[in-house]
Amino acid sequence: MTDDGSPDRPGRSEQPDDPGRSGPPPTTPSLVGLLRAAAARDPHGIAVSTRGSAAWQSMTRTELLSAALNAAARLTARDRPPGPVIVLVDNTPTCVATMLGLFIAGVDTLLVERENSHLGEAGSVVHRLPLAGLVGPSDVAPVPGLDRRTFDELVHEPAPAGPPPPPENPATAVLQLTSGSTGEPRIARQTLRNTLTGGALYRDIHRITPADTVLAMVPLAHSFGLVGALATALVSGAGLRTMSRFRPGAALEALDAGSTVLLGTPLVYQLLTPVLPRTGPRGRVRVALSSGGPLAGAAARAAGDRLGVPVHQVYGSTETGLIACGYDRDEPWAEESAGAMAPGVDWRLRTGRAPASRSGRGHLLVRTSTMFEGYADGGAPPPTEDGYLACGDLTEIGEDGEIVVVGRKDAFVNVGGRKVSPRRVEKAVAEHPGVSEVLVFGAPGRAGEEEVHAALVLRPGHDSADVLTFCRTRLMPYEVPHRVHVLTALPRTGMGKIDRHRLRETAAMRNGENR
Repeated sequence: MTDDGSPDRPGRSEQPDDPGRSGPPPTTPSLVGLLRAAAARDPHGIAVSTRGSAAWQSMTRTELLSAALNAAARLTARDRPPGPVIVLVDNTPTCVATMLGLFIAGVDTLLVERENSHLGEAGSVVHRLPLAGLVGPSDVAPVPGLDRRTFDELVHEPAPAGPPPPPENPATAVLQLTSGSTGEPRIARQTLRNTLTGGALYRDIHRITPADTVLAMVPLAHSFGLVGALATALVSGAGLRTMSRFRPGAALEALDAGSTVLLGTPLVYQLLTPVLPRTGPRGRVRVALSSGGPLAGAAARAAGDRLGVPVHQVYGSTETGLIACGYDRDEPWAEESAGAMAPGVDWRLRTGRAPASRSGRGHLLVRTSTMFEGYADGGAPPPTEDGYLACGDLTEIGEDGEIVVVGRKDAFVNVGGRKVSPRRVEKAVAEHPGVSEVLVFGAPGRAGEEEVHAALVLRPGHDSADVLTFCRTRLMPYEVPHRVHVLTALPRTGMGKIDRHRLRETAAMRNGENR
């Protein structure tokens, strides 16, 4: 039931006319079986290659199978950690092999980016877990109280003699930090089964095969990289290319080398587009996917024009896995569309009106085939209704099932009883020629009422006063930012998302400008 007593409007993804999108979600494959099959099919083919600061590092399919099994063998019997292990993910082949070895050995694994601040903060969410060990590159310093191992040690040093690792456990925990876009991050407990099932969804929707090479321009520690890139490559037999840090030049090298499936964030596509040639499509790209936030229509068109293929939006979360995405079809998706619901997704639109049809506007609740098992950090459980998770997003679903995310439920700013959409204000501010980047958010004012704040990165020769004058011609008076914070750059997470928590702290320390 809705808050006002009217029933929710349920729906389920069932689109038999769309290839790869009808029926139940795919069955869960075996990780070891996938690695063995890939090695048997193409022993010397490249399974994973990573662009570091100077050169590419690679592992063949046979080498990846051997390295993962060796790591699994070293982590069983006497070497098995008694609790969760944290992996400092750097996207290298040895890191990938170690991650797979941990999964095969049934070790609960927390994935974080190598460059992170969580380990150094005594009160961070990471320290709420009973961690037993730390695994990372050879140059990572030890952490007191944690057994430290390196990727090279687990992958290359021979495992002690003993029985082989037991069969992999599909329920092995894959622990990931949520984005923390509305506050502090949480640790979501996913499973190996869900991770591989998510990869199979991407494979089926986008028809990814062993002939493809997936280029992950995102960290593998995050859900989009782990599921959309690594798991998809594993279940499809495709090759995987990654980079330790996004560099447009390295991305061009990967495109020229024949990458066919691209995964990036909106920021990645914005940085990549200017260096792509204007004269025609780059390389052999046939699928381009964007996640981590809304990709503006103009940016999507610019990237798509130079790549030669449309850039499709992906909508999901660490907690739910894939919810919806765009895919190749004859009729183009509407601008800023998140595509259609993925197979196995049930949804409800919570509205204040009586149910009429599956279409309309409302707050989205979903139940997916890759739903997480809860938070592992000891915090409050997620809000659910009859097994449906409240996404916190206001969405519009059309008659044809197409979904557009209008805005986060808790992102609207209450200005004197009027609801202001930060996204609407951001669009207006971004039209000013002097604005390079913008984020709009709500913050308490001096009288305790909420105010609209805008954090800006300005181009040379422009100032915030001109921006506010510009806004007054395009927005209602209560929508114009009350305070403007001019920054040299907006703080971002490893996925390229704007770090709202840090931004609020930064903005609070700077002198703003009143209207």
